[in-house]
Amino acid sequence: MTTTRTRRTVVAAAAAALVAAAAAGCGSEESGGPKPDPLHASTAPIARPTATYSPPKAMPSGKAGTPKGGLPTGVNEQDATAVAQAIATTAFTYDTELDRTRADAQRRAARWLTPAYAKEALGQPVAPPGAAWTQMAAHRGYTTATARQAHDTAPADSPTSAYRQFEVTVAFRGRDGWKGDDEHWVTWIHLTRAATSTPWKADSLRVST
Repeated sequence: MTTTRTRRTVVAAAAAALVAAAAAGCGSEESGGPKPDPLHASTAPIARPTATYSPPKAMPSGKAGTPKGGLPTGVNEQDATAVAQAIATTAFTYDTELDRTRADAQRRAARWLTPAYAKEALGQPVAPPGAAWTQMAAHRGYTTATARQAHDTAPADSPTSAYRQFEVTVAFRGRDGWKGDDEHWVTWIHLTRAATSTPWKADSLRVST
């Protein structure tokens, strides 16, 4: 993460499970909509008659615990904005003292996903974390994520459907004082619920740099 090129390489290789599953169906650059997910690193290569493809082996999960960067608390699950912000923050909060890959952060966000979406998103293969993660781990690194609500054209809320957009700034820090380059992401989250008395849950998420 010492250069833009290095950061982009590791982001592509890090394969965050939650946002990886959301890549399918993203809009085109020309449309101005969400872009393909740069964290998606589990796509099979183009098929060739003589080629064989073996999906990457699943990476082991990290340890349970609260990352040093903190997690949202007291989230009002009857408030679509609060739930979306919790997802956007949690999904980018990593701690190398606990986590094996970025995917562990997305697993912590699964509590705010619909069961079907959680199964789809967290079932994706996870690639090895790459050199930048190794660098962060050498400093016993962690991130803090700040999600600021943004506004894009979207359907109006209904009692059981809501869209939210957040701009997320991810700061990389080490327990030894090291600082890495910040990352900046935009998330589009669709939330749903069966009735007004039940909690909001996300059933899709798109990300873009």
